[in-house]
Amino acid sequence: MNAYRSVERPTVFPLTEQDWERLIDLIPLDLESSARAEKALERRRKVQSAADLLRLVLEYALGDLSLRLTGAWATVMGIASMSDVAVLKRLRRCERWLAKLVGSMVGRRVRLGQRDVRLRLADATVVSRPGSQGTDWRTHLSLNLGLLSLDGIEITDARGAETFVRYAPQPGDILVGDGGYAYPSSLGAVLAADADLVVRIGWQNLRLEADGRRVDIIQWLRNLGAGPAEREVYLETPQGRFRLRLVACRIKQETADGIRRRLIRNARKKGKMVDGRTLFAAGFVVLISSLRAEDWTPEEIIDLYRIRWQVELLMKRLKSLLHLDQLRAQDPALAQVYSLGKMLGALLVDELTAQVAHRCPAWFQSVERPVSPWRLTAVLYDALRSWVRRLVTFDGVLAALPSLGRYLRDSPRRCPQQYALRLSPPPATNAPGAYGSLSQRVSGSILPQVPGSVARADGPDPRRARRQCTRL
Repeated sequence: MNAYRSVERPTVFPLTEQDWERLIDLIPLDLESSARAEKALERRRKVQSAADLLRLVLEYALGDLSLRLTGAWATVMGIASMSDVAVLKRLRRCERWLAKLVGSMVGRRVRLGQRDVRLRLADATVVSRPGSQGTDWRTHLSLNLGLLSLDGIEITDARGAETFVRYAPQPGDILVGDGGYAYPSSLGAVLAADADLVVRIGWQNLRLEADGRRVDIIQWLRNLGAGPAEREVYLETPQGRFRLRLVACRIKQETADGIRRRLIRNARKKGKMVDGRTLFAAGFVVLISSLRAEDWTPEEIIDLYRIRWQVELLMKRLKSLLHLDQLRAQDPALAQVYSLGKMLGALLVDELTAQVAHRCPAWFQSVERPVSPWRLTAVLYDALRSWVRRLVTFDGVLAALPSLGRYLRDSPRRCPQQYALRLSPPPATNAPGAYGSLSQRVSGSILPQVPGSVARADGPDPRRARRQCTRL
C-alpha cells in the first residue's frame, strides 16, 4: 500500500497575450480613440499603439520601476526603445488620459450600483514625495459597500480638503464619513442632493441649533444615560437650512482613557494644554444623521458608522499591497500619472474580485470561513502585474543586450568611482598573482588607484583620493 497520499495537482496555465487582452476589455473606453482625444498618443514613432502605452504606464506604476528600468523593460519586451528622458515625456502626456480611464470605470460602477439604498464610505489618505516629511498629495476614495468596490476616486494636492462634494451624491446614497467631512459646505452638498449622511462630529466644530439657540453639546452629554440618545437639531449650510438628528453614545472606559492619553501626549508635543471639555467629550461617539427616525433607530445609526472601518481596511490594503503611499516621483505631472496608474490598477483588481465573487459566491457569503480581502487582493494584484509585465526570458535579455547598454551602464561622472571592482579581462601573462586572488579583489585589498595617489598596505589614502577627485 502506498504510504503517500496522492494529491491532485492543479492545472497550470501559462501566461499568454490573451490575459492582457482580457484585462483591456475591463476598461469601458476605447483606448485608441481616447488616447488621441487626450493627446496622449499623437506620434507613433516609438510607441505604436495605445495598448502598448497603457502597458508602459502600468509597468511604471504597478512595478514601481525607475524611468531607466522602465525603458529597459520596454526594450526587452519589444514595445519601444526609449531613453529615460523619452519615457518621462511619454508618461507626462498621459495624465489626462489616465484620469479619463479611471473616471470611466468609476462612472460605470456608479450606474451599476444604483439601488434603493447605496452605502458609501468616504475617506482620504496622505501621499508624500520621496524625502518629504509632510503632505504633498491626497487620495480621496469612496467605497461602495454593497459592491465592495471603489466608486469615487480623486487625487489632489496637499490643499485638497476632505469633502463629500467630490463623490457626487445621488438620491438613495448614504454617505458615511469621519470628522474631516463635518463642516457646513460638505454636509450641505449631500443634503441638497436628497442623499443621507452619517458623520462623526466634535463638540464645537458645528453650530447646531434647537429652539433658535445653539445646542450645548457638552451639557447634553453630561445628562446622557447609559444607552444611545438622540435629539432634533438644525444646521445652516450654504445650500440651505436642514433638520438633522444628533445621536450619541458612551464608549468603553478603557478606550476613552486611551484616547485621552493620546490627546494629552500630542498637546504636550506642541506645548499646549487640552481643554477639559475635549477630554470629557472623548468618552462619547457623537454623530449627526439625516436618516429618518421612522426607518433608522439610534442604535442602527451607530452600527452604520462602525461599518466605516471597512474603508480604513481598504486604505491599509492599498498601502501595503499596492504601495499607494510610496510615491516615487518628484515631478508633479509624473506624480499624478504614478498615482492614477495605481488607482487604475486598484480598479482592475476590483473588477477581478467581482469575477471571483461571481464564480465562488459561497466564499463571500460564508460566516464561519469568509474570504480574506487582503489575501485575495494580494493574489489578484500579483496576477495583474504578471499580465502587464509578461514573461521575461533570459534569451530575450541576451538578444536585447546591444540596446540595453544605456540603461544598465552608469552615466559619465565628474568624479570616477574609486572603490568599484576592476572587471576588465585578466592580463595575457599567466604569472600567478598578477591580479591577486578573487577574494583579495572582492575584499578590497586590490583596488583601482587614482592617478597620483600613494598606495598603502590597507589601500589608497581616502583623503588624497578625495583631493584628487576635486582636481578632476
